[in-house]
Order: sequence, then C-alpha cells, then structure tokens
Amino acid sequence: MRKPARTGRRLIAVAILVVLGLAAVALALPGLSDFDLDARDQRELPFTAGGATLSGTLLLPDGAGEHPDAVALLVHGDGPQDRWSNGGYLPLVNALLDRGIAVYSWDKPGIGASTGDWLDQSMQDRTEEARAAWAAVAQALPQARGRIGFLGFSQAGWVLPALAAHDGPRPTFFVLVGGAVSWQRQGDYFTTRRLEAEGRTPEEIAQQLIEAERSEEEMFSALAAGTLPEVDAARQMGTSVERLAFIRRNRHADASDAIAQVDTPFLAVWGEEDLNVDPQANAGDYRQLLPPSPHHRVEVLPDATHGLLRAGLFGYQLADEMPWYAKGAFLLLGREAYAEGAIPLVGDWIVKTVQGAN
Repeated sequence: MRKPARTGRRLIAVAILVVLGLAAVALALPGLSDFDLDARDQRELPFTAGGATLSGTLLLPDGAGEHPDAVALLVHGDGPQDRWSNGGYLPLVNALLDRGIAVYSWDKPGIGASTGDWLDQSMQDRTEEARAAWAAVAQALPQARGRIGFLGFSQAGWVLPALAAHDGPRPTFFVLVGGAVSWQRQGDYFTTRRLEAEGRTPEEIAQQLIEAERSEEEMFSALAAGTLPEVDAARQMGTSVERLAFIRRNRHADASDAIAQVDTPFLAVWGEEDLNVDPQANAGDYRQLLPPSPHHRVEVLPDATHGLLRAGLFGYQLADEMPWYAKGAFLLLGREAYAEGAIPLVGDWIVKTVQGAN
C-alpha cells in the first residue's frame, strides 16, 4: 500500500519540476529572442574604404520597407569586432528595430567577411570609413537620406565628433556611448580602476602612473630614433607588434577641437559605473566643449556600465572578464540587461531628433 503513495508523491514532484522548468523557459524566451534576427528584413550592403571591401548588413524595421523612421549606423569600439560584436549588439539592435529605427553595421577590416586590417587604421581612417558607410546607406535608401545618423561606442569617441565637424553632406544625428575625449587620459583612468580593483592605495597608483608614463615616453622615443626594435618594444608592453603600431599611431588622439565644432544634434551618454572611461570628467568636457544648442544632450546614467548595462550584474572592464553566470544572465535578459532608461533614452532621442529635422 505504501508504493502507490510514494509513486504518487514522486509524480507530483516531477510535475512541479516540469512546470517550474517550463515557467523558467517562458521567462527566458523574451530575452533569448532579442538575439535572433532571422525574422528581420536583412539586406547585405558592402562598401569600399581605405582600399578594403567592408561587408555589412542593413536591417529594416518590420513593415517599414525603405521608409524607416530613422537609420542608425553602428561604429564599433576597440578590438576585432564583427558587425554585431559577436552578438553583443543584438538586444539593442532589436530594440531599435522595434522603435522603427533601421540599423546598419559592418565587419571591421580583416574581420568576418571584410578585407583589410583594422590594426592598420588611424582614427582618421576610421572616420573616413564611417563616412563611406554613410554614403553607401544613403545611396541604398535615398528616401531616408535625411534620417541617417550614427550610434557609436567607446573608441568611436574619436570618430563621431570628427564626422560631425566635417564640412559637406552631414548625417542627421550622432549618439556616442562611453566615449573618451583624450586617449591618454582614458588610458590612465582604465589603469587606475584596474589597480584599485587589485587593492592598490591612491599613492601607489599615482606613482605607478608616473612610472608608466615615463617608461612609455622613453620607449616611444627609442622607437622613433630607431634604437629599439619594434619586437622588443612590443614585448615590453606585453602586446603584439601590430597592436603596438596601432597604439603608436593613435595615442595622441584627442577629440576636443572636433567637439567644439559640432553643430549637428549630438547625444553623448555614459554609465555612472563605467570602469573604462571616466564618465564625469568626459561628460564635463562635452558640456563645456559642445557649442550651445537645444539639440545637444549630455547624460550620465546611474547604475550603468561602459556599455550601459546594469552595473550590478555586468560591472566588468572587459567582456572576457565576465564569469559564465553573467554571460548567461545577459542571454536570458536580452534588452532587459540594459540599465533602466538606457534604451528609451537612445531610441526616443533619435526619433525625436529626426522628426525635428524633417
């Protein structure tokens, strides 16, 4: 008589687990769907720049055809990124598409289906590349020409202001997320936050920054004089010869002059918990340097990271440092992984800016 009772309890327990499992899956599906583009209107759109052929994809909002409310061209941050940043952009991309905003992005030179080598580029090269992408999209969507702009991340801080300050045909809007004004100051801030995480005192950090600056200047001077082989300098910096050349080419980048010439609507936004770029200092620079205009906006969002994700879950300097459970949370949350108000801020500002310009 006891067996049936025991079996019944087991069946009930299994049933409860199944129901809980299905509930978990149901809750997860909205997040997981944010990483899926299969049902979207996708169009391959290659273009050429700097002697390379860049491969990209244009995504159009459902039912919009060639008449989206706006078109945002994505400009990558640092590193060997493909068009969707290994899937990391997709929740934001899907959210923008749902807001009626078309999205175009391309593989960096030498990444994915693009030719060339991104490590051979200067920030000016990246600017010219972005300008060529804008021309390609404007040609592909002539009806939307007056609604095309840029959404850039991190290292795009040395690209978007240069585009906005350029004479001639200009994009309609610019959105910069986590951009720095000075390459050198950004490097110091990044190192400072890393050393703080290691438990170093302010005095130790200050001394290490001084020593690092002196060592780098000596190394770059020796490189310029030809007294230090590049392979030895790269070994000294703990990087590749190619990466060293990239740093050497761009280490004096500073967007101050370009920012002061921006007269196209510009939204600059940082996460308050940014571990890569100093949010308060750079926001202060933008508030001071941007010419007075009701069309410009500078924001620092609370509880947000360098990429505007929730800081409590995703507060890491580099994506590679995220533990498995944080990566899993990103997959399950999708667009909900972003800090409160981050996606509406970007999407609503783009649409309202385009509507005001047309």
